[in-house]
Amino acid sequence: MAFVVDENTGNITLVQGDSGEIAIEGLPTDSNYSVYFSFYNEKRIIISEIVTQTSSASFVTMFIPASLTNLLVVNKDDDYTEYYYGIKICNENTGYEDTMCINDKDIGDLNAVKVYPKKVEGIINE
Repeated sequence: MAFVVDENTGNITLVQGDSGEIAIEGLPTDSNYSVYFSFYNEKRIIISEIVTQTSSASFVTMFIPASLTNLLVVNKDDDYTEYYYGIKICNENTGYEDTMCINDKDIGDLNAVKVYPKKVEGIINE
């Protein structure tokens, strides 16, 4: 699988159109929270987003489908393109929203996603 999360930095390297998983730990357990995972570009425009529920668990594993990474386009003249991702937890009952810092990153740091061009079309023909 060509979807790798660096355990030290939290940065992701992937091939466009490949699926993968990301584990998110350290979530509050006092209530059920919505966990949002978004890919965005250098202009901070969201390219794709998924959401899951914590069910009061301290961790979730999010499956990132190929249909989402397929939207991360690499120009034909580039070896790769860099995108970014963010994770936010929300509680609709309380209005609580918190953007998570990944690993040792600080509040202003970016979570990088290095995307290499797809090599094979596969089953998704978008």
